[in-house]
Amino acid sequence: MMNIHITRHGQVLPSGPESWSHADYPPGDMPLSDLGRRQAHLLGLRLADDGFRGLIYSSPYLRTIETACGVANAIDAVVVPAPAMREIVKRDGQMDGFTGLTANGLRKLHPRVQPPDDFPDGPHSHWWTVAAETDDEVEARVAPFVDALIQRDAAGGAPDCLLVGHGASTGGVIHHLLRRCAPDQIGPPEPGWNAALTSFRCDGSTGRVDLLRRMDTEHLPEEAITSNAQTRAEVLAARQAQQ
Repeated sequence: MMNIHITRHGQVLPSGPESWSHADYPPGDMPLSDLGRRQAHLLGLRLADDGFRGLIYSSPYLRTIETACGVANAIDAVVVPAPAMREIVKRDGQMDGFTGLTANGLRKLHPRVQPPDDFPDGPHSHWWTVAAETDDEVEARVAPFVDALIQRDAAGGAPDCLLVGHGASTGGVIHHLLRRCAPDQIGPPEPGWNAALTSFRCDGSTGRVDLLRRMDTEHLPEEAITSNAQTRAEVLAARQAQQ
């Protein structure tokens, strides 16, 4: 039996006054804002209080690795870069000129970061997507990674884990697991609150999956609940105005 926790990265630091709405869709590789680092720390404290002892798997983007390391500092965990958790690509050509972090660059970011031996590296390889993807394609991309984690539990027990990703990749993981336990809860995309916590209990031996919590923000004060540049209050007010 293992718990799989899922979180979106903390709030990103915009590169300019009008750029925040593009922060989730590189070619930029934005770092966290001060609030984003605080969100990651608060999530780490929440997981520490819950007794989390496991591994953190993170998208190799800077904002996700920084979030993972902020959590790892609070719970004394290792961060493993996981390309499957990478950001969605919304349009062809979007990644032209993008250069993601190498395995060595990831190690230099923080001593807790330990790229796996099969991490894509070298002059003719890369871990990011080039062609445009749909949400369904992102779910299909993350599903084998999640299933492999659950299979490790079936093979003799696996530690709990935290998956740190982006709105699309965390949404893909959540939908993939909901299909196994609560398909009626799969609906239109919801706002992806930064550093919110979703958790499933997974039994690799029986295949049973149970939803424990979804987009839980109990560890965040109201003013720290954001979807990047916008607070939750602003997101909900905008949504109400459109109805």
